[in-house]
Amino acid sequence: MSADIPQPVQQVLNAYISLVNDALPGLLAGLYLHGSLALGAYNPGLSDIDFIAITSRRCTPSDIDTLRVVHHMLIERYPQAQLEGSYLQWHDLGRSEDTIPPHPHIHDGIVHASGYHDINAVTWWVLKHRGIAVLGPSPHHFAIQVDLDDLLGRMHHNLNTYWVRFTTEPRRMAWLLDDYGIQWAVLGVLRQFYTFRERAITSKTAAGMYALAYTPRQWHQLIQEAVNIRMGSRASLYRSRIVRAIEARAFLQLIIAACKKVDGS
Repeated sequence: MSADIPQPVQQVLNAYISLVNDALPGLLAGLYLHGSLALGAYNPGLSDIDFIAITSRRCTPSDIDTLRVVHHMLIERYPQAQLEGSYLQWHDLGRSEDTIPPHPHIHDGIVHASGYHDINAVTWWVLKHRGIAVLGPSPHHFAIQVDLDDLLGRMHHNLNTYWVRFTTEPRRMAWLLDDYGIQWAVLGVLRQFYTFRERAITSKTAAGMYALAYTPRQWHQLIQEAVNIRMGSRASLYRSRIVRAIEARAFLQLIIAACKKVDGS
């Protein structure tokens, strides 16, 4: 197994492969990691183990029932290392949701029999350029073509739908009172800021460190706060969560506007 995979994650993956192979011999043809693990920013207890599993056939209802049992066993055994991913076939790789059939996937600990999870240009870019092969050939040789302009267009849409709600909707703004919400929102928009400027993809933590060099100093305390939370620190740089939330909302507005300017929108 790749030396880039932390040992605790290797334990989970070894158990997963063993359970699947024992219960469903011949089903698992490939296994690849993307997300924070592939980007070198995995944080135990906070990051998911994002995967793409390649199956030798379309999963049957019986296969899916068995996969539910496998994932339930893994969650009980490794509650701090959640697997998140999809069960695809080789010819599905690199394709958009509207060109492949719905398929089994696991999200938030629940195995869904049919649907889509993280089937997008970002996933394919990371898999192609930074993906880790656990089982199967290197993903760097896959014939995956990611149109960067299309990716940026989708990110622009994401900014103006999902992320802007953290500045306008009370339910989303309430997230900014929580540590998790601060790192999620601040670093989430900074990942997009990085991509619009550099035309590449990086991790949340790396995006935060990048922003410390390319944003005004007045925002550095907030950015560092988000990075610290992401890295597992419980010591806050703020005395008031309310002040921090107000500052975070203003920062999100600033970065969303900056992304639009870089994108030319």
